[in-house]
Amino acid sequence: MEDIKNILMVIMLNRVYGNFINSILCSIIMINESELKGRVAEAIVRCMFEDLGFEVIPYGYEHTCPTLASKTRPIQGDVKNHIRKAPDFIIVDKKGNANFIEVKYRSDGKFRRESDYPFRDCYIILLTKEYIGIEQYKNLDDETSLTGSNFSMIPNNKGSFKSFKDIELFSNLDRDIVKEYRVMLMKYMK
Repeated sequence: MEDIKNILMVIMLNRVYGNFINSILCSIIMINESELKGRVAEAIVRCMFEDLGFEVIPYGYEHTCPTLASKTRPIQGDVKNHIRKAPDFIIVDKKGNANFIEVKYRSDGKFRRESDYPFRDCYIILLTKEYIGIEQYKNLDDETSLTGSNFSMIPNNKGSFKSFKDIELFSNLDRDIVKEYRVMLMKYMK
């Protein structure tokens, strides 16, 4: 009976979230804990933006080039290096404005910029065990931390991650929805 419930839950999730959940479920066996937390972080951010009323379009190479992302068929060279830098999502608001979103999970809260990252206008969303921070890539310092001690000072801290309310593009979002997903983050990323 428990197996039937699990299968029904997978079918229901697949109907709601499509191939995204399916790709996570199919690949869980082949990834390490760090990669799994990264995928959970992506799922949390995707669901949060959908609940906030955005259209979320998977854009990362895991979605656009799944055969190249396969661990059983590793590729090398410039093509791999280029496609691996593609942001995870494109979000589109109700007015049709689109933005790139890259999701990063870091248990230590540290983010390091890459000097050759081509998507400088992309919004980086950094998740830790307790916080969700956001900033455009071009505005971040070379190394930035998101911790409890600096998160409260963020509005005055140029080059650091901020809360959604401190980014003009996202300042009118429903804060209760963002808080719900922060609670979910703390629950699943213990």
